[in-house]
Amino acid sequence: MIKGLESAAKKLGIAPEPSSKADRAKPKNPRPTIAELALEPPMMYRAQVQGRCSLQFASKPADLNQWTEEWIYPAANQQPTYQHQEPAVLGWDGAIYRIKVEFPFRLCSNCGQDSILRPVIGKHGIPFITGSSIKGLFRRACSRQQAIDYCGDDGGGELTPGKLRFHGAYPVGDWAGTRRVTFQRQGQAVSETRYRLVDVVHPQQERQVKGEGTATAIALISFYQPTMIFELSSTKPDETDWKEVAGLLRTALRQGLGGKTNTGYGLPFIPKDQYALTVYLDGVGVSPLLRSNEPEFRPNLFKATLRGHVRRLLAGVCDEDAVKRKENQLFGHTAAPAEIELFWESRAIAYNTLGGNPTYTTRGTLYVDAKQQQDLEFLGWVLRFAVVMGGFGKSWRRVWHQQFYQSHPNYSRPIGCHWKADSDQVELDFKTPQDLKQFLDQLYQFCGDRFGSKPNQPLKWKEAWHPKRVAVFSQVVTQSKAIDLFHDLTFKTTPAIGGKNPGDDRPTSVSSVWHRMFPIGGTQYLEIVTVFHGDRTPWKREGEDQLPAFIKTLKKQGLALTWGNEPLSK
Repeated sequence: MIKGLESAAKKLGIAPEPSSKADRAKPKNPRPTIAELALEPPMMYRAQVQGRCSLQFASKPADLNQWTEEWIYPAANQQPTYQHQEPAVLGWDGAIYRIKVEFPFRLCSNCGQDSILRPVIGKHGIPFITGSSIKGLFRRACSRQQAIDYCGDDGGGELTPGKLRFHGAYPVGDWAGTRRVTFQRQGQAVSETRYRLVDVVHPQQERQVKGEGTATAIALISFYQPTMIFELSSTKPDETDWKEVAGLLRTALRQGLGGKTNTGYGLPFIPKDQYALTVYLDGVGVSPLLRSNEPEFRPNLFKATLRGHVRRLLAGVCDEDAVKRKENQLFGHTAAPAEIELFWESRAIAYNTLGGNPTYTTRGTLYVDAKQQQDLEFLGWVLRFAVVMGGFGKSWRRVWHQQFYQSHPNYSRPIGCHWKADSDQVELDFKTPQDLKQFLDQLYQFCGDRFGSKPNQPLKWKEAWHPKRVAVFSQVVTQSKAIDLFHDLTFKTTPAIGGKNPGDDRPTSVSSVWHRMFPIGGTQYLEIVTVFHGDRTPWKREGEDQLPAFIKTLKKQGLALTWGNEPLSK
C-alpha cells in the first residue's frame, strides 16, 4: 500500500476492512473493487513495464481494460461520467464561435505520451484536439494574406499576432462509444458494456507476404464516429468575417484531421473531386473485430489489401530494398507521410452476430488518388488485381461459403468473402481464362518495365508474384468445382492449403492458396485458384509433399493452368 493513500481512503469511507490471515490466503477478485482501486495508482500514471502496466498489446487486455474503465469512470448508464453536451448556440454567441462537424468513421490523434496512441486528455478526462493542431490545419487552407490576418506572421524577425484564437475541438455526448451487448457464453445469456473508442492496428504484411513473423494486435485509442465542436474567438470580433472563417475551416478539414487520414480516419467531408479513381463495391464476408470482439467493417482494410499486393507484385521483379522504398513512398512510414489517399464512402452496412463468426454486408464507393500520375497508373493495376484475384478484409483468400458451400453437409460456419465491383475508371471486364491470362501478362510486364531489375529476379518470399513461384488455374463455372478440396481431410490439414497441421484445432499459418469466384454475368463465374509454390515446405504433410496431388485434383475438376508455371514434382 502506498503511504498516505490508506488514511485518505479511510477519510472517504472507502478503505477496505482489515483482513485476516485466512482472508489473505483466498484467491483475489480478478476485477478490483473501487475501494481497491483507490489504494493503487491508476493505470494512466503507472510506468509502462511488465507487472505494472502494459497498454499497447491487445492480446493481453487486462491492463487496458482497467486503464479504459478508470479513465471513462462510467456513470450509472455506463457512459462516461464527464462529457460535454452540444452547445445551445452554434455560430457566434458574442464571445465564442462554434462549428459542429460529424465524422463518419474514426478520428485519431496522439498526445505524444504513454506507449499507446491516444488523444490529449483534459482536466476532467474528456479527450480533445488541441488548438495548435486546428491552427496548423486552418493555416494550410488560407491564402498568404488570410494566414497573416487570421494566424499571424513572424516574417522579418518581428512577430505579428493574428486575430483568431483557436480553442481546439472536443466531442459532445458519449465520447467512449458505449454499447451494451448481449451474447451467449456456455449456454447462458451474458450482457457486457463495451467501449468502441478502443481501436486496434493489426499489421499482417510480414506474415502473409514474406511468411515471417507472427500476427500482432496493437491497441490504440480513437474517437468512434464523433460529433466534434470546434471553438474559436477573435481579438477583433467586429472585424472578423465568421462566414469566411467557417468556410476556410471546412476546406481545411477536407484534408483530414489528426493521423491515419490516408485510410479514412479524420475525414468529415467526402472530397470526391480530389480523387482520380473510383470503384463501386458490393461485399459480404467475415467481419473484422475490435479487441472487444465487436464486429466493425474498417475502411483501412482497403489500404492493407493494396499495400500487401504492392509487396507481392514488386517482390516478383526487384530486390527487397526497392520493394521497401516504393512501399514506403506510396503508403507512408515513420519519416514521411503516404503519397496515396483512399476514402471509403459507405452507403450501407449491416452485421450478423449470430453463430461463431460475425459477418458483414456492405456497399459503397472506394476513392483512390496519388500525387504522381505514374503511381496512380500503378494503383489502377493493383486495384484490378485485388478485385479480380481475391477480395478485401478478413478471410479474403477464400470464397464466401454461405453462397458457394452452404448446401454441403459439412458447412458449419461463415468463411471467406465475396465482392462485386464496377468502375468507369478501372477496367474490370473479364469473361474468360484468356482475358485473365492477358491481364496477368500485362500486369507482370508493367511491373517489370517500371520497377524490375534486368532480368526480373524474384525474392524468396512466400507470395512473391513471379511465374516460377506461382501458378494460376481457372475455368468458367456456374458453381464452384474446387471448394470441396479445401475441406478434404488431407488437404485442409496441409499448412499450404488449410493453414494447419494434423491435430491442430485452428490454423497456425497463412494458406498459400487463394480461391476466388469472380462474377462475369448472369449465373456464371470465373473460378480462380492461385497456388504459391516457391517454398515447398508448407506443402509437406507428415513428410509427404501434397502439392502434386492438389494440382492433379484441380485439373480433374476442370481447372486449367492460366498463368505462371506448373510446379515440378520433387
